[in-house]
Amino acid sequence: MKILRTNDLPWADALAKGNFKQRRKPLGGDALGASLFELPPGKKSFPFHMHHVTEEALFVVSGTMKVRSPDGLTALGPGDFVSFPPGDEAHQLVNDGTEPCTYLGLSVSRGHDVVDYPDSGKVAVAIGKPPGGQRFLFKKDSQVDYFLGEKDAE
Repeated sequence: MKILRTNDLPWADALAKGNFKQRRKPLGGDALGASLFELPPGKKSFPFHMHHVTEEALFVVSGTMKVRSPDGLTALGPGDFVSFPPGDEAHQLVNDGTEPCTYLGLSVSRGHDVVDYPDSGKVAVAIGKPPGGQRFLFKKDSQVDYFLGEKDAE
């Protein structure tokens, strides 16, 4: 058993670039990862994305925000739970309010993933978990032929 007193844990910057910003308190976990996140007013969580392997979910602890999906924006508030099954649909969190929103983020990782980014036309491939894992990002429109560079295919 592992007990963390989240009120005693310091916040750490998790992401800060342009309109993307949030802080987090990593809570650990092996197959089931968990973090407490704080999304400031006027900021977005991550780029609009969809995981093909990793399952994600969130539980809103305090404040309000919206979850963006291909269908638009849906309001979330304290007590709301949202799950993002792998391969389901792209999502992003947006705090368009005036107060920070705190939420519990959960994910089930299998040690590898493929992630689509519809807004930017990117795809990411992840192998292993941080800090030792690797992540490769590509533009979808820059794909090459399967046999490119293979001498035995000439």
